Amino acid sequence: MTSIRSLLTDGVAESVGASVVRTRRAAARLGATGAQLSETAFTGAVDLLAERGFAPARALGATHAEIAAATAGSSFAVDGVFGNREPSTPSRPTMAMSIDMARNPGVPSAPIPVLTPRFDSPPADLAATWLGHASVLLEIDGVRVLTDPVFSRRCSPTQAIGPQRMHAAPASVGGLGPVDVVLISHDHYDHLDVATIDALATVHPHAQFVTPIGVDAHLRSWGVAADRIHTADWYQRVTLEVRGTAMTFHATPARHFSGRGLVRNLTQWVSWVVVGPEHRAFFSGDTGFTERYAETGELLGPFDLTIMAVGAYDPLWPDVHITPEEAVVLHRLLNREATAESLLLPIHWGTFMLAPHAWADPVQRLLTAAGGAGVPVTVPRPGSTADVTSRTGTAFDDPTWWERCA
Repeated sequence: MTSIRSLLTDGVAESVGASVVRTRRAAARLGATGAQLSETAFTGAVDLLAERGFAPARALGATHAEIAAATAGSSFAVDGVFGNREPSTPSRPTMAMSIDMARNPGVPSAPIPVLTPRFDSPPADLAATWLGHASVLLEIDGVRVLTDPVFSRRCSPTQAIGPQRMHAAPASVGGLGPVDVVLISHDHYDHLDVATIDALATVHPHAQFVTPIGVDAHLRSWGVAADRIHTADWYQRVTLEVRGTAMTFHATPARHFSGRGLVRNLTQWVSWVVVGPEHRAFFSGDTGFTERYAETGELLGPFDLTIMAVGAYDPLWPDVHITPEEAVVLHRLLNREATAESLLLPIHWGTFMLAPHAWADPVQRLLTAAGGAGVPVTVPRPGSTADVTSRTGTAFDDPTWWERCA
């Protein structure tokens, strides 16, 4: 395995090895060709619809040409297409899976309790409020960081169809208190929602947006000012000063994919490491299993908090989402000797039905695996807050709430 240190020069990636490029170039050219054909066939119509206010067309985001201009300098885009550093596992959904999903196995048996969080106090030294799915309001060293915000009813180009929330959003965009940084892991609809971005850009005019390379093109296409957007590719970092506090956001490799339309992988996908003067947090975004997180832990860990995706897995897509047991393994790779001191907060479960597993399966399996590995876990209700330093807050006061909904 290539050491992460060999790929870093003052936080900026050097060119990947020629062998890595060669193994992906043929597939990338096919993807780029498809992108070009799709662009020719559909862009004119989509742009016209977007200009006329047709929401699904606008939700698609930037054109392929706009994205290509944003990613032109990437060392990890081969002919404009990004890829994982591990071999992919070919898979396709089956009819049996479609039938299973139609039977609603991922629906809870009782209403999910939702708390209304309060953000009228100054930001904490280290706290996290789960707002559903991958949306977390992280308070770190007095700075508020909002991850992958999706507050709409559906994670879809249109609110008419698509995966629907199984619980209400715990807070509105205006009820979050001042948001300093909006941190986005990739451009899938359950992590990047145009209506939420519109609201954040308007209601929080001082908020800065930190995204993987290419995702910035979507934000600009939706009207977010370019000087509010900061991007990073794998092994790069963004440093911002927020009210005198320096915060660094390291973009580390994840194993996933991207895309909001017919063509995949035109924008990058990342996990984020958030580093303040006193504390460190890890945010997985979406990822399949990869031992490269050991490199992340070696260079940037250990972490006071790991915010880890644990749901929407299936044997048919092992490259896309980790299982709960793999989440525990990644937590250990990231934290090594400090595994027992770092708190694991599970996300990406319980809000949208995106896989055929049972609703409570992710936390049941996570708690079993974490207990055997000595990993501390809190399973917050939507809207509840964990004070990571003191291990107090509403995220800790009802640890079995999910059992009543299973």
